[in-house]
Amino acid sequence: MPRKPMAAPAGMNLSDHLTLGAVMRVYPRKVIETHLDRTGRNSIRVRRLPAFLVVYLVIVLAMYSEVSVRENLRIVLEGLRRKFGNDETPVAGGTAISHQRQRIGKEPFREMLEEIVRPVADKGLKGCFFKRWRIVAVDGNHIEVQNTEENREAFGVHRNQHGESGYPIMKWVCLTECGTRVVFAANVGGVRDSEAELFEPLIERLDAGMIHLADRYYYSFDRWRRCGARGAVLLWRVRSNLILKPETVLPDGSYLAWVRPSNKLVRRGVCDKKEKLLARVIEYQVEFEDGTQSEIVRLIASLLDPGEASAEELAHLYAERWNVETGFDELKTHLKGSGRVLRSQLPELVEQEFYGFLLAYFVVRKIMADAARKGDISPAEISFVHAVRVIKRRLTENIPPCGEEKRFEVMV
Repeated sequence: MPRKPMAAPAGMNLSDHLTLGAVMRVYPRKVIETHLDRTGRNSIRVRRLPAFLVVYLVIVLAMYSEVSVRENLRIVLEGLRRKFGNDETPVAGGTAISHQRQRIGKEPFREMLEEIVRPVADKGLKGCFFKRWRIVAVDGNHIEVQNTEENREAFGVHRNQHGESGYPIMKWVCLTECGTRVVFAANVGGVRDSEAELFEPLIERLDAGMIHLADRYYYSFDRWRRCGARGAVLLWRVRSNLILKPETVLPDGSYLAWVRPSNKLVRRGVCDKKEKLLARVIEYQVEFEDGTQSEIVRLIASLLDPGEASAEELAHLYAERWNVETGFDELKTHLKGSGRVLRSQLPELVEQEFYGFLLAYFVVRKIMADAARKGDISPAEISFVHAVRVIKRRLTENIPPCGEEKRFEVMV
């Protein structure tokens, strides 16, 4: 399949925006210091490798995953030195950088993702809303990490009849704004953790302005009930063996049915046996170009009135969930690099590095959304590959004021 044209809207030059300056505008130093203070990870005394600088370094690691950590620090300092002078300052050694990364840990990065990263589309941005609802979806993926004893114990490895896989596997689940592909919530675990369970802490990020898409592996009566209680409209695929007896057949071919808790949920005391919720069921098959058809796709929706959205509209809408898979490909193939594993040797730093990737991905995707808004096009019409190439060329340019005219000193 040919790549999307590497285009930007008229009047918008991505190279003017995809720089280290963009990273610092999205994550200002004062905001980073706040999260470092809150998590108790800020530098207590003046250091030659201050904590906020290490945060920027970890984010930049995602942009240059193919080079060493020390070389990434040179990239960050190149721009900062032009702003603050002191061109003779040496670059910190790998041991010093590793020590600072371990001291800071993952919590400031996780907090930054939770509190700074948000969906960025407004209703004027094409391809991001279905009627009055923002389109979001949940999905999961995995990534290989360094084969150390600590990582194997923390994350685990795949096992099959041929033995164990070569690398430990970190699994993650995220919520994505489908139109912009912004990942605005994420939770990580090991290879043995189920995606449905990893989704649990993310439920609170749903709200009444969203229509939420999910694959069949995420459905349970309890999850459906709790997500609905957040006010979001739900459109989930469910398994074919879920009992759904038609109560009312609607004019568009969909029907209303009661969903009830499983016996397992009742035995565990999570739900009462008498509980039930009314859902709308849409069933269809996808016809492929060669004339063959897919298995029956079975969706349930909390939007019961076909006057608000027809069965055909909801079936087409569900395909937007694939934007999450495209986002995963952008993260793993074009940002991280195909065939590369995360560089960190310790579980805490693996998660830190992963959150750094998501923070970097947000910068690129936010700027692409801004460019699409200015050009009155969908963000999907702008090439992510082109954007990443631009930011790698121009990363050290256009550094914004940091509020303190001080030189940066970095120890050897």
